[in-house]
Amino acid sequence: MNRKRREFLSGTAVAATLAAAHPLLAQTGAAENPAAAKPPAAKAASASAAEYVAPAEIKKIEFNSLRDLDGEAQKVLPPIAFRYISNAAGDQWTRRENELAYKRITITPRYLTGHTDTDTKITLLGATIGMPVIVSVMGGHGLAHATAEAGTAQGAHAAGTLFTAGSQSTLSMEQIAQATPGPKWFQIYMPADAGKAKELLQRAHAAGFLAVVLTIDSVGGAETQAGRRTTFPAIPIGNFPGETSDARPAFKSDIGWDDVTFIQKTSGLPVILKGVLSPEMATLAVEHGCGGIQVSNHGGRSLDDVPATITALPRIAESVRGRIPIVVDGGIRRGQDVFKALALGANAVALGRPIMYSLALGGWMAVQQALEQINGELQAAMRHTGLRNIGEISKKSINV
Repeated sequence: MNRKRREFLSGTAVAATLAAAHPLLAQTGAAENPAAAKPPAAKAASASAAEYVAPAEIKKIEFNSLRDLDGEAQKVLPPIAFRYISNAAGDQWTRRENELAYKRITITPRYLTGHTDTDTKITLLGATIGMPVIVSVMGGHGLAHATAEAGTAQGAHAAGTLFTAGSQSTLSMEQIAQATPGPKWFQIYMPADAGKAKELLQRAHAAGFLAVVLTIDSVGGAETQAGRRTTFPAIPIGNFPGETSDARPAFKSDIGWDDVTFIQKTSGLPVILKGVLSPEMATLAVEHGCGGIQVSNHGGRSLDDVPATITALPRIAESVRGRIPIVVDGGIRRGQDVFKALALGANAVALGRPIMYSLALGGWMAVQQALEQINGELQAAMRHTGLRNIGEISKKSINV
């Protein structure tokens, strides 16, 4: 029996267990990673959720760079899903600027160093991972693939890195935790109901998540370029049984530092602020005992005409002075982008849309490929600049 045949058969067997556990998976019969454990049963989804059919193939894909993924994903995703994943606020200037700003920074090669070995391992809030590239939080992975967050988390683990699960995930945090033994963070939008918030945080701790990511930049809502709120297909929200994405639970719009303290005390986990774009906010995060920050403009989805994250990063890094780790997301499509972000003070970068696109194209296998591709490009940049490990990357190797 050839290898592809073995992969198909073993993947299909696990698909049956996932399908039995979750209604979105049941409708597609998608294959999944043979290493996955059977998730706990979830409550039935609404009728509207059952009508949504996501891609289900598990396979390796062909691509040259992460920039190829969106066009290919558009061919396999239902239009409503692709629009939601790819769209951004206003004129979408910030979404485009997130990528373009990286091209205004150049790398200075350094040859004749006598070595070519590269080590991309880092330790992030106690978790040792194989690359300074992690999976950023994104809601509703069931839009992209029938295996949802289980597939994404397994792809991240196969690539040796960290996965961030969202409170708006298709699968529950427990299902995600059981799908892979890899390191995981849990992201939260603060529920208006303090009891629900407490329950979520305690569940995250019990499920083995290593940190809580608090998204702070969604208080004003998000508008599309046409001035209308982005449409979200109706799929289950695993952490809120009986809820679907077209009727989400209410979240606080007046979050403050007391909420950060609440999360710290309730979860007993480090808190990472996601949505930091200014040195002042970064300094306050340090002063309030946050475990880290994520420099993010929500992929341009929350508010247009805010700076690209790589543009905001240097001043933020100067204000933090290495006291807490900094993750940056937005517009990262090449290993050279990762190199530039690390040179400007980030400890790691987080990928969003490219991960969703790769998930749509080939499930966990394609997610693994995307992560390994960008890490390989990072290693090439390190060899060209004569650097052997992540700690050696600094401003000396770039021109801003």
